[in-house]
This record gives sequence, C-alpha cells and structure tokens, in this order.
Amino acid sequence: MVWKQYQQHAPTINNGQRTGILEHPHFVDAAGFDYAAQQAIQRAQIIVERICNAPQNGMEEMQRVVKNLDRLSDTLCIVIDLAEFLRNAHPDPLLLDAANKAYTDLCTYMNTLNTDTRIHKVLAQVLDNKDIVARFTPDEHAAAIVFLRDFEKSGIHLPDAERSQFVELSDRIIQLGREFIQRNPRGITQVKIPKQDLDGVGQSLSHTVNPKDGHAYLSTSSMDCQLVLKYAKNDNVRKQVYESLNSANKESVMILEWLMQTRAELATLVGQPSYADLQLQDKMAKNPVNVDAFLRTLLKHQSPTSENDINILQNTKQNHLGLSTPPTVNAWDRDYYMHLHSMTQPRLSPSLPYFTVGSTIRGLSRLFERLYGVHFEATHMQAGESWHEDVRKLNVICEKEGNIGTIYCDLFGRPGKTTNAAHYTIRTSRRIDNDDQDNDIHYAFTHRHVSPNQFLPPTPLEHLATSVKGRSGRYQLPVIALTCDFGTGGKGGLLSMFEIETLFHEMGHAMHSMLGRTDFHNVSGTRCATDFVELPSILMERFVSHPKVLPLFVDDDDSGCGVSSGAVDAYLQQRQRFSGIEINNQVLMSMVDQQYHSIQQQQASPSSPATIALWHQLQDEVGLFPSVPGTMWPVQFGHLFGYGAGYYSYLFDRTLAQRVWDRCFANDPLDREKGQAFRDQVLKWGGARDPWHCVANVLGDEDGERIVNGDEQAMRTVGDWGIDM
Repeated sequence: MVWKQYQQHAPTINNGQRTGILEHPHFVDAAGFDYAAQQAIQRAQIIVERICNAPQNGMEEMQRVVKNLDRLSDTLCIVIDLAEFLRNAHPDPLLLDAANKAYTDLCTYMNTLNTDTRIHKVLAQVLDNKDIVARFTPDEHAAAIVFLRDFEKSGIHLPDAERSQFVELSDRIIQLGREFIQRNPRGITQVKIPKQDLDGVGQSLSHTVNPKDGHAYLSTSSMDCQLVLKYAKNDNVRKQVYESLNSANKESVMILEWLMQTRAELATLVGQPSYADLQLQDKMAKNPVNVDAFLRTLLKHQSPTSENDINILQNTKQNHLGLSTPPTVNAWDRDYYMHLHSMTQPRLSPSLPYFTVGSTIRGLSRLFERLYGVHFEATHMQAGESWHEDVRKLNVICEKEGNIGTIYCDLFGRPGKTTNAAHYTIRTSRRIDNDDQDNDIHYAFTHRHVSPNQFLPPTPLEHLATSVKGRSGRYQLPVIALTCDFGTGGKGGLLSMFEIETLFHEMGHAMHSMLGRTDFHNVSGTRCATDFVELPSILMERFVSHPKVLPLFVDDDDSGCGVSSGAVDAYLQQRQRFSGIEINNQVLMSMVDQQYHSIQQQQASPSSPATIALWHQLQDEVGLFPSVPGTMWPVQFGHLFGYGAGYYSYLFDRTLAQRVWDRCFANDPLDREKGQAFRDQVLKWGGARDPWHCVANVLGDEDGERIVNGDEQAMRTVGDWGIDM
C-alpha cells in the first residue's frame, strides 16, 4: 500500500510538453542521444583548448586549470553516466542501441583525452607552482591529484614509442579480458550420470534423463550440477560433478596466463614492480604488501570460526557415514553436508511483516532523519522524465540545507532489465556559478574572432542549478538511480530479508552520493578509492536488524503493533551459519587475485602455467578443503579482469564497517551525534579526503591513532578487527 501511495503522490504531469529522461533535455528520443554526445564533445573540445592555452593567458587562467578539467570531465560524464544507466535499465530496444552508441563514442573520445600530452603538461605545470597549489581548496587539490594519477596510469609521461606500446598493451588487455569473460572456460561441458546414482536429488533432474540409456546428461553451464553437489548421496557422483564444474580447457588457461602476463608487461613499462603495485598506489592499501598483511591477519583472526565450521561438517559426515573417527571433508562434500546440517536447524519464514518496498523506503527515510537530518519526499515527474511506470522519484531534503539531491527508484524486475542491484551515478555534485563558461571561446581561441552564438552549444542542464542554504554559490545537485530486481509481487507483498538488506546496502551508496557534495565533480559522492567506497553501504546493512530500528518500518496507524526482533535474530543466526567457510573462501579468492597480479613479467608457459601452480598452492596453504588435482577454478573468476588486484576491497570494507558499527552504532543506532559525526567525517568528503583520516576521526581514541597513517601496521590492525557479520 505504501508504494502505491508513493505513486498517488507522484503523478506524471502531462502539460503537452515532454522533458528528457532524467530531466536531460536531449534524451527525449533515440536521435537525442547522438545529439547529446556530439554536443558534449564539441563543448569538451573548447574546454580542452582553453586548458592548453592557459600558460599563455596568465596566472588567473592557470589557477582555473583544475576547475576547467573538472568541467571537462563533468561535461562528458553527464552523458556517459546517463547512457550507461539507460543501457542497463531502459525497456526500449531503440533507445538501448542509441545509449550504447553514445556511451561508446564518448568513451572513445575520453580515451584520447587521457593520452593528450598537452593537457598533462599544463596540469603538471600547475602542480609544480607552489603559489597556485597554496591557494587550492581541499576539494580542488584532491581533484588535481586524481586527474594527474589518471593521466600517469595512461602512460602519458612515457616517450612517444613507449606510449604507443602502452596503448597497444592496453588494447590487448581489453581484448583478452573480453575473451576471458565471454568464453566457456570448462574443459568438460557435460556430465553423464546413471539415473540410479542420483539418489537424493529427487525429481529435479528428471528432465535431463535420456529414457533410452537411463542416464542423466547434465550441462556444466546449468544449475543442475549444483543440485547434485547439494543433494546427491553418492560421493563418487559428487566428486565427478565437482571435477567437471571446475575443469578448464587449455585455451582458457592460456588466455588467463596471457592476461596476467600482459598486465605485468604494462606495469613494467610504467616503472612498477607489478600490476598490483600499479593499481594499488591510489587506494587505501597503497601496495600489495599491505594487502597481504591485511588478508593474512584477517585469516588468522577468523581461523577459530573457520575451524568450527569444518568441525561441524566433519561431525555431520562422520555421523552420516557411521565412522569411528572424523573424516576429511573434501571440496565436493561441502554443499552436501552443509545442507544435511542445516536440515537439523530451525527453518525460517523468508519474509517479515511490515517490510514491503514502500514501508522499507519509509523506514529508511525515518532512519536517515534520525541519523543525518535528511528525509525523502516523493515528488512528481514530468512527462518523459521516467523510463518505466514502476519508477519513483524521491527528493532528499536536509533539515538545514533544503533539497540536496534526487534518487530515482527502479526496484522491480522486468524482461530485459539487468538482474543485479546497483547504484548508478547520473549526475554528481559540483559548484557551477564560478564556471566562467562565458569566457571559454575567448581563452580557447585567443587572437581569433569566433562567435559563441554560432559555435558554442548551450549547457543543457544549467537550468537545474540551484542555491543551497548555508552555502555560497549555485550547485549542480547529485542525481542517482537505484535498481533492484524485486518480484512484482513485492509491489504489495513482502520482501525477503535478503532483499531488505540489498535495499539498505544500495541506500548506503545513495546517502554517500547525496551527502558527499563537494565543489568538484571528480571527487564527489562515491568517486573515491575503490577499497573505501563500500564502507557506507555495508555499514547500512547492520541497521536492518537492530531492535531500535525495526519500529521505524511500522505505519503510524498500526496502533500499538510492534515488530518482533525474534525473526530477524533467527535470520541472522542462519546467515552466520558457516560464515567462517564463506570468509575463508573470500580471503582465498582475494589472495589469488593478488598473487596473479603480482606475477613478474615473463613468457606464458603452455607446459607449466604459473596460474595453475599458484591456485593449488594457495588452496592447500589457505583454503579449508584439500586442492583437487586437475581442477582450475580461477578460469571462471571473472572479477580477475574487472577488479584486477582489488578483489580484497569488499572484505576490507566489511571489516571497517564492523568496527564503525561496534564503536558508534551498536548500542544506539539512532544516536544523532554519532550519525552526524559519520556524516561530517566520512560521507560529506566524497573522495576529497584521505579515507584513513575519515575512518580514524570517526573511530577516535586508540583505534584512530593506530590506523591514521594508513601503513602496513594499519592494514594489520584492520585485519585483526575481524568480521563477525
């Protein structure tokens, strides 16, 4: 009912005019996407020329270089980010194609800017000028460093020949990455099993049985094999299926080898010991030695929990088989004996009363008002602003500053929509009244007469700029979209606890975007270090289960109805079941990622691939189950390409979130003083402040002192805090 009320209070206005999707005036139809992209490129080219001419136009122009770089980035990202979102969410195939083309064209153009030596040279001159740097605001200095590092990661400081080699290696990495993600890596694509050996699986696999020979034929790309691992009583069958699922063909292994070696070659080219060193230099971790220190300390801290989980599986297997001594639990035993043990535990209802989508959004609004002094207000959308009838628009209202941003909620599944829950940045915060765009033509084309009216396209979103109470100037307010894949029954039905946590998680990102309103687009909101960005969202998950938070989800009209925390506690107990095994597996995967990306430059070897040897070595050194000869799971580890030496980040932020929760919110999750401190010390900075200082200031006292330097000891300290959630 609450979500329907949001709809009633947010009608689409039809006044005979159509605005563009998400209020972008050009995104009205497919043709508008290309027009928006070309207009962005035209304006960007003018800003580029202005930046490159800055040294000859005097000190004042040099002082504006970082601001103009930020404008340049924002000009492109406004279209890129919106196109990226729509190509994952819009139901119209024509618009999807248009969004894809706009996205590709602008990314191609942006890649040329990343290798523009003229821009890099001017930025370097600015940062070498102590007088200019001394006048930087914290936001401005942070943005300047981010721009410089982005240039250097693109090999811009290299001589021409080596820069060409850098581009060639980068293109090869993208090609290898696509092959790594897209191809079927398994050496065995189908498993043949006699029907009588599927005892325990029930009728779930009856569709796979060939009546002529009485065998089931299971594709290793389907979920059928997972059912065998979980339910099949026959140990040999589970082993056969496990080995097949984790098999690898030679081509996939070699693609992985070439991907790692090419990345190693790229790192060597830019003077870094390894690709991990290259990627981590601007992260909280700083280098792979520190990541290893964190992971190994965390592994040690969690070992009692992991060992207890293994003991449970050993006892379950021992009792099930009637053995006199605890047996070895193999990799193919894990799911089966976890299931057997779980069947002896209390079973839970998948949903809780009062947790519909609408009541959850309402509860979040009340929670944020208690913590940060902000709440949601449903608002109308103009004709053409939305992309589907299920979309809702929420303005975020601060008690002191007024309207500070907008959240579009697209929360229900539909055909063609991506199934992953996600937070999409549509527009970031930045100050715009000091853009000085009227002088772009003058400084871009010095000594030439060019009419702005004939050449310079208008800024499409200038009309959306607004003043903010308590701040000087006018601002582009942040706009984000949240997407989930909740069942359509959720519009009036109940969400599962997993879905509730998912919504809390994504709203954690949303608050980071709304409250991290810096003057510079490139360091606002969630544009921060990748091993810091998940902290606010993971922290939000903890609030779901606290007894003081649950009543916020109950309608005021539900006279006296309270929400029992018993069902929530039972759910948390179930979720923590075998959490030691889960965390150990995440540590193992993080170590694989680090080890692979620390490989030194060398020739890929078909006869003895380094990736296979490292995988089995780490399984036996770190893992809880003995390695299985002939298997090579990492060829399925797609995050090796996408995260590239950063997979540890989620574990790292889980650990930080655990500590912040324990120190600040566990006793009273509605403590306004603690909430305001988290807003002021973490969220409001976006990526404009050293995240170690942000976390240290929130924790304070001894914890803060031990981590504020962000060194190897700090990483060990975080690892030793552990994860209990």
